Amino acid sequence: MRIKLTVAAGVLLLSLAVPTWAQQATDAGDGFTGTIDVGARTLTTSGDEARYERFRDLRPGVFSDISLGKKTAAYEFGARAEKIGYRDQRYTGEYRSSKLRLTGAFDSIPLNYSYQTSTPWVQGTTGVFTLDAAARAQVQAKVAGVVGVPSSAAQLATPSIYRALATPFDLQSKRETASGGAAYDVTPSTGFNLSITSTKKSGQQPYGASFAFNNANELAIPVDNRTNDVSAGLEWSNTQGMVRLGWDASFFNNNVHEIIWDNPLRASDTTPFDASGYSNGNGPARGRMSMAPSNSMNVISSTGLYKMPSHTTINGTVSFTSMNQNDALIPWTSNAAIANAGVYNTYPGLARLPRETAEAKVHGLNAMFNLTSRPNKVLGLTMRYRFNDHRNLTPAFDAREYVRFDAAPSNTGSFTQNFSVRQNTYDMAATFNLAKRTALRLGYTYDDFNRTGRAFSDMRDYTFRASLDTLSNDYFTVRFTADHAERVGTGFSEASVEEGGGQPGLRFYDEADRDRNRGGVIAILTPMSTVDLTFQMTAGKDIYKGEGHDFGLLDNFNRTYNAGIAFTPRKEVSVGASVGQDVFNSLQRSRNANPPGSDYGSWTDPNRTWDLTNDEKVWNANAYLDLLKLLPKTDLRMSYDYSDSDNAFVHSGPRITALSTNSILTAGDSRPCAAGLTSCFEALPHVTNTWQRIGADAKVSVTAKVGLGLSFWHERFDVTDYATLDLPGQSGTPRIDYLGSLSTGYGNRPYRGNTGLIRLLYAF
Repeated sequence: MRIKLTVAAGVLLLSLAVPTWAQQATDAGDGFTGTIDVGARTLTTSGDEARYERFRDLRPGVFSDISLGKKTAAYEFGARAEKIGYRDQRYTGEYRSSKLRLTGAFDSIPLNYSYQTSTPWVQGTTGVFTLDAAARAQVQAKVAGVVGVPSSAAQLATPSIYRALATPFDLQSKRETASGGAAYDVTPSTGFNLSITSTKKSGQQPYGASFAFNNANELAIPVDNRTNDVSAGLEWSNTQGMVRLGWDASFFNNNVHEIIWDNPLRASDTTPFDASGYSNGNGPARGRMSMAPSNSMNVISSTGLYKMPSHTTINGTVSFTSMNQNDALIPWTSNAAIANAGVYNTYPGLARLPRETAEAKVHGLNAMFNLTSRPNKVLGLTMRYRFNDHRNLTPAFDAREYVRFDAAPSNTGSFTQNFSVRQNTYDMAATFNLAKRTALRLGYTYDDFNRTGRAFSDMRDYTFRASLDTLSNDYFTVRFTADHAERVGTGFSEASVEEGGGQPGLRFYDEADRDRNRGGVIAILTPMSTVDLTFQMTAGKDIYKGEGHDFGLLDNFNRTYNAGIAFTPRKEVSVGASVGQDVFNSLQRSRNANPPGSDYGSWTDPNRTWDLTNDEKVWNANAYLDLLKLLPKTDLRMSYDYSDSDNAFVHSGPRITALSTNSILTAGDSRPCAAGLTSCFEALPHVTNTWQRIGADAKVSVTAKVGLGLSFWHERFDVTDYATLDLPGQSGTPRIDYLGSLSTGYGNRPYRGNTGLIRLLYAF
């Protein structure tokens, strides 16, 4: 347990937030106005403190929130500084005059992964991770009693040699964003605007770095990149319409071009190379991987709007996009046993890269047009058209010969394919005002989606929509919605699925034929002026179908409902509560088989098929009580939030039966389990988590300009996740060496946290 106290507070501190009180003290005159909100914060935690903080910095210390403003007949000025000196600090400023508007901001957002992580890899040079040479030599020599990466249940009893060499560290990153903008009215009808945003990301993040099937590792890779975004526009407008010409650009620069890491199973490259080295462990001494490349995007656009008679408006935008990426390519391999003249005689394509840089380029043309009209009180019409052309102009890359996981050369590759997209979307809707307080809306959408490099070259979605809104009286409001969509794919290429090693019956959910039905209802009942009752429910189901569709996602169902009550017996008292449930369910089908011709015919054996049903239920509840000025000069607020999730992974099908009983279901097959076992199937346990938060706030106005604030919140998170590994008998202590992997120990772990604030507020 970590307990942190500030020198300013020797007892449990409570807090408050009172922006409305601060606003009451502002002055419309020529002087400066503002608020000074300072105080002390405490933090007490146990368990996974990083998950408690996650996207915030709750370190104990001085809390601050300072705002300053000035308003005159000629201009307005405002500035604010929040959480000064912390990792989640924020600063904003704004200036306005009759013609000029200036804005500026800086904010920082942390991402705290874990404060309990450790790693045996040492990063001496950015992106280069090394392991202890002596330890690697012992692992490669298979010294008795030395375990590098556990590969069996028996080896789990012996700690990896790398566990003792692991160094603890805090795994976290940070995003810092600085932005500025300006808008100037050149004339009453013409204006110019410019905005610039620069976002820097730094720190570390967990990242998978495996050697194919023999060991999967997790590194804390460095994060060091910046994105600069620019937007500029020239606008002209009058009472009848407007025109805007714009330029938008984004430039991404990554200072980490690649990562290189030592193989925990080998101290030297396997010489000569082993054609099966990517699976049996006789592979390279190091791995190499490219990181996200630096790139740029520029968009030129034109937007217009025109108001026509009969309450009709037409508007649209047309834009041209250019995306470019020309980062240096990493070599075919870092394995010296392959990168040599002897191998090049057999695999001449590996002697050099087809080109040194990516030369990647994409051009896009996008357009959207809208027409809205309400010719009379009974009828309203909306029509939309959207066009998207994404054209990949990157030259083909000859990858017929390549190196598989830095372990073995291969000639089973191909030339790269460009993925281009052309999409046309037509949408129409009509609104019929059937009665004074009732409206019926009917809509239809046709979406034509053409693309290259995928199993289906063309997909068409046909969507019908309907909604009914009625406000029958002052006591009852209801809305019904219903959608039906059907997707039909054409131009299917079975070869494109099989080239990737998939079964011919495999379909990908984002392009497979699909029927989708969704509906919902929202009802609000106000039996009296002090009570509101609400109910909301939505449900939807996707069914994936089509000729030959045997594997992949077959269906998906989701449902959510929520019921709530709000009671305001008097203006000083407000109380409410709500409860709801979310349900997610999906069915996937796959087959455990070897490639055609390699055995008795498992590739087409239906008894090798298995299903996975993912079933999750989430309960949510919250309650609040506000007592505003019920006591003189005092505001009290209390709240409670609760969430409970239960996620099940249910396996079924003939292959699961064979594994569960160690039986042969098809002649020619072998028993799936080792000799002597009656079963070798272990069901995945449910992943469950429960989150609770209790909060209390109080504010007392001592004088018209001085206030005191107290606040406290408690959070508790309980989780059970089979993917989170702890040392045997040491709950909460991460284990980094498990079957087939060396990790950082990052995972989902429980926590309890208490945060308190005491604040002094002054307005001037």
